[in-house]
Amino acid sequence: MDAVDKRHAEFVREFANPHSWLLAADDLHEQALAQHRRRDGKIIMIRASGEAKSWDRVDKSIFLLGGFALENAIKAFLVYENPDWVSGGRLSNNLKSHSLTKLQSRVKSIPYKNRHIEVLKGFESGLESWARYPCALTIDRTRQADSLAPELWVGYRRVVAAYGRKLRDLLSKNGWHGPHGVSGRWRFKGEFLSMIDG
Repeated sequence: MDAVDKRHAEFVREFANPHSWLLAADDLHEQALAQHRRRDGKIIMIRASGEAKSWDRVDKSIFLLGGFALENAIKAFLVYENPDWVSGGRLSNNLKSHSLTKLQSRVKSIPYKNRHIEVLKGFESGLESWARYPCALTIDRTRQADSLAPELWVGYRRVVAAYGRKLRDLLSKNGWHGPHGVSGRWRFKGEFLSMIDG
């Protein structure tokens, strides 16, 4: 194996394998849970054009962290099913999206394939604009932040838990065979992966 192949293998082994995507998703989910615990009724209210909109001061960060947790979990499935998407020392263009619904539609083994799409849409809406930036790229795509509805949070917890359980099962029972001769089987013990409990 030449130096370039070794670097490509290291990229997959250390960073781009589905277990690494799952760990990133779990970390982001933990942070979303922590932010949700910070909800204290302190409201941000904006009145424009005679219309008032309000949300809890931490809702934007919950949408952002939860959305990225979902994105990383979905990408774990995509890398699991398409190992060549992390070959050659780079990510495939197929992984370069924040559209949760488009990414999820490409996965064969994902739980809730046709259910809870509204959860993905709810979190996807903030990833490209209002949860990350004060405005979108254009006036037409710019809108106010959403308030985190209780049913959306319950749906998020259900979806992320299902994703975590399925990924744990795939990675521990079946293992993964990636590019550049990298493969792995992971064991999960104890309180690890809060995603699994939702």
